[in-house]
Amino acid sequence: MLLKVRKDAAGSREFAAWPVAVWLLLLLAAYGGVQYLRFGFYDYLAGALGVIVVCAGCVLRQEWARLAMRATAVLLACWAVYSGVLMWLGREKFEVARQMALDNPQLGDAGLMMVERARRAFQVMLAIKAIGVPLLLWLAWTMGRPKVAAQFHTRRR
Repeated sequence: MLLKVRKDAAGSREFAAWPVAVWLLLLLAAYGGVQYLRFGFYDYLAGALGVIVVCAGCVLRQEWARLAMRATAVLLACWAVYSGVLMWLGREKFEVARQMALDNPQLGDAGLMMVERARRAFQVMLAIKAIGVPLLLWLAWTMGRPKVAAQFHTRRR
């Protein structure tokens, strides 16, 4: 006996990686927004809210959001490169801080541990930027592909 399989629009949709990237960017922007609000970085908070709006539009597959996501992803990639280069140029400050901790016996091992912890956080941030730049550029490229563009629609009235 042959079974007939019904293919509807939702069931025939194939896996796409771009929505995963958009959701990840949305979560990171929300987390960043909470941190910016907590520490009073209101200009960064405004940027994070803008990214959240663009991501939400992409999740809802609005055409305006697809175009905005392309620009947002490129801008974020450029910012990551710029800030990463500035971080890299300041990397010698950890050696200076380490030497200052060694020269100050009152700090003891606690000073060295703080410097080492800051250095590890610095390395993690550089790694995140190094991974994030190609992913953001891939997202911008993907949003321009016709197959992805066909999944978006103009705003219904």
